[in-house]
Amino acid sequence: THRQLHMRTDKEPFTDNRVRQAIALSLDRPALVDGLWEGRADVGNDSPFAPVYPVTDTSVAQREQNIDEAKQLLADAGMADGFSVDLATWDGFEIPDLAQLVKDNAAQIGVTVNLKITDAATYYGDGVFGKSRWLDSVMGITDYGHRPVPNVYLTAALSGDPKVGVWNSAHFKNDQYDQLVRDYVAALDIESQRGLAKQIQELLLEETPIIF
Repeated sequence: THRQLHMRTDKEPFTDNRVRQAIALSLDRPALVDGLWEGRADVGNDSPFAPVYPVTDTSVAQREQNIDEAKQLLADAGMADGFSVDLATWDGFEIPDLAQLVKDNAAQIGVTVNLKITDAATYYGDGVFGKSRWLDSVMGITDYGHRPVPNVYLTAALSGDPKVGVWNSAHFKNDQYDQLVRDYVAALDIESQRGLAKQIQELLLEETPIIF
């Protein structure tokens, strides 16, 4: 299972990927793993390719907390003074505590995160665009159950095709990404998949629509 922290790529303040990267760089990931899951989790690297999957390219550098770089990215994006944003989520599992830690980490780079925590029914709504805090919020945290392959995360949660990306809460649209995923799904062997996975991992680190 995993948690996704999405940022609407089509809405301010997250239209600039440098701002999204800054939020990702603010997080102390090992502290999250140790504090929330008592070490029984892997640190995410902002793509669906978790260590559990044999296709994951482990040579891709792990993103780590870097407050100075995050502040510089915000400055480069014209947001040196920070900004305020609402984060929507629901009151299940450890998620409220995760949301609080995201808020605390973001404060270190001058970003004010206002928590909007509701029950699950309110957060997920009808589960379709226009009728769901999950899919409509500018920023939110969503829990995902395990799949034996990452395909559904790559497609439903990140595809720019509205018929495919039915859970694309970040409203992420990137033609290169969509083509890489089509090639990945069509690949017939692990090595071919891993080569494409590396390209997807690197692209998602650059774009950062979702923090995993």
